[in-house]
Amino acid sequence: MRSEYRADEAARAIEPHGSRLEADLALRVYTSRLLGADPALVLHGGGNTSVKTTGREFSGESVEVLCVKGSGWDLATIESAGFPACRLAPLRRLCELDALSDDAMVAALRSQMLDPASPTPSVEALLHAFLPGKFVDHTHADAVLALLDQPDASYVAAEVWGDAFLFIPYVMPGFALARRVVELGRDLTGKHGLILEQHGIFTWGETAQESYERMVAGVSAAEARLSRARPAPTARPKAATAESAAVETAIAADVDRRRAALAPRLRGAIARSGAGRFVIEWRAEPAIISLLAHPSAREITTRGTVTPDHVIRTKPRPMWLDLPAVADGEAITVACETAVAEYARWYEGYFARGQARAGRALTPLDSAPRVVLVPGLGVATLGRSLADARIAGDIVARGSQVMLDADAVGRFHPVAEHDLFDVEYWSLEQAKLAKGGSAGALAGQVALVTGGAAGIGRATVEHLLSLGAHVMITDRDAGALDRLAAELAKRAGPRLATAVMDVTDTPSVRAAIRRCVLAFGGLDLLVSNAGTAPQGLLHTEAGETALESSLDINLMGHERAARAASEVMLAQGMGGCLLFNASKSAVNQGPEFGPYAVPKAGLLALMRQYAVDLGAHAIRSNAVNADRIRTDLFGGGVLEARAKARGLTPEAYFKQNLLARETTGGDVAAAFGWLARAEATTGCVVTVDGGNAAAFMR
Repeated sequence: MRSEYRADEAARAIEPHGSRLEADLALRVYTSRLLGADPALVLHGGGNTSVKTTGREFSGESVEVLCVKGSGWDLATIESAGFPACRLAPLRRLCELDALSDDAMVAALRSQMLDPASPTPSVEALLHAFLPGKFVDHTHADAVLALLDQPDASYVAAEVWGDAFLFIPYVMPGFALARRVVELGRDLTGKHGLILEQHGIFTWGETAQESYERMVAGVSAAEARLSRARPAPTARPKAATAESAAVETAIAADVDRRRAALAPRLRGAIARSGAGRFVIEWRAEPAIISLLAHPSAREITTRGTVTPDHVIRTKPRPMWLDLPAVADGEAITVACETAVAEYARWYEGYFARGQARAGRALTPLDSAPRVVLVPGLGVATLGRSLADARIAGDIVARGSQVMLDADAVGRFHPVAEHDLFDVEYWSLEQAKLAKGGSAGALAGQVALVTGGAAGIGRATVEHLLSLGAHVMITDRDAGALDRLAAELAKRAGPRLATAVMDVTDTPSVRAAIRRCVLAFGGLDLLVSNAGTAPQGLLHTEAGETALESSLDINLMGHERAARAASEVMLAQGMGGCLLFNASKSAVNQGPEFGPYAVPKAGLLALMRQYAVDLGAHAIRSNAVNADRIRTDLFGGGVLEARAKARGLTPEAYFKQNLLARETTGGDVAAAFGWLARAEATTGCVVTVDGGNAAAFMR
């Protein structure tokens, strides 16, 4: 590991700050971000840092405080606000207590905060308070864990770090760890760090640079030890040729095909087990592939997690899934259901053992795996959101290398099952997962919107995202897709993906649906919206030509999308929803608008047929009949022509309805959102047109 500390950057960090507290916090932020930027040190909120400095009470009195990382903050992006200031002396007195419950510890920490509105201090705040350095850093460095996840970790620690670090046998984080260090406090003389068995490393110093560079030195010592234990690298492959590149492309395409066939069935098997809907992401970093190929991979991976902190994201062990040699759909479904059921039985036994040991009633968490190892395909990670699945994936990618390194050094030996259980069911760890508020009515569901880059499609995308859905936007216009994705990225994060799709081209439709499955693991909701608005008289040659083109887009385009989406929903076996953007014109034609109205009338029949045929599979099929929505369909003179046909001005045209109000794309999107949640409704047409008596459904 190399030090990234730069004196000029540190100086610029503190330059605008006048008070001692502000300057100390600026340095604390600077080196915390250096640690957080390296995934080999901390991942997704892991690790914690602190600084002891002088704060000011509301009365104006000075007081010594500990500014420690607050719960929910990530070291990579932390700000000064992420370090709640707590009165130092009371925290040190708490360390002297013989016992302190979790709830009491949190209450005590919050009672000593100078600002009650600050985030709750880290569970390691008491340890930070007791340790001697002004600045204290704590990470779960990969190289350190590989050496500490050993049966003889104390001997390895003595060999690698010598007398500079104090070795602490594994103990539960929080008050128990702080109390243990207090008991060994006399042994801290001359030390500048702690080595925590199966947990991580602490360093401290009188300056931010000193503590940070001691961390660098400690991790570098571990890396040097590992480099001597790792097997020699294999010969580098020869330069790729056109032929080998073609083979690799074909292999990748086959892997994607098999993943797309598996993911919906795996997702469905887990949902039917009672665990609910999950989003799936695939990972195949080199370390993962190497671990899957290890002759003892199954035994290694079921020993536990590389550090107990990971258990709330990955569960205590992964699920292995062996696919049948003849991978037809039914055989894959059976393999998934068998593996999920076996995993659930194991987890229920694990919970029963842990609860008996705890001696009190606990509420079991769901028994679904978060990590699924699939030989030949990589790792499928699961989460209630794609962000959660990615966190699990990052942990697996880093953890795979730790497991390999640990076995190269000696034998991967993580904490015991009961220790993992204690952390998984620790209220302070569970609180981390509860942050973030309501996830939305469609959380965990995957939607695909055709023609989603503008107009009604765009409004629907935004509405579904507001309801918590993961959304694949498809459209023929790649540029418009890119612009919309960039605009929505900050709000939607990883819940948004895009695919260029032409509803008149079956391969294009199927490729977009497959991309959705690969991005999120399946599909629960289709909003079939793409269409055009051609005009013409059917008794003319031009009108007939327009009708033929319109049938391909405005009827068969919906059929192509619905068929491909239905196949995924049937594979999942947990229901679904098909929603179609029809039109008032389906039941109330306008003059010279036959090329548009006729396919839309057919679309209502298509929707009803899907409702009849797929109802037994809990797949609902509904439509929205909208009218006069101001979108790009009215461009190119269409608006003016339609208004003229009705004897109206363009502005009056949009408000010619019983409510005398213009109906918007947002109104249509809200109707789609309602239908997406209407679990007892199928074969229904919802009218969104401001009121048109001639178009009332009968």
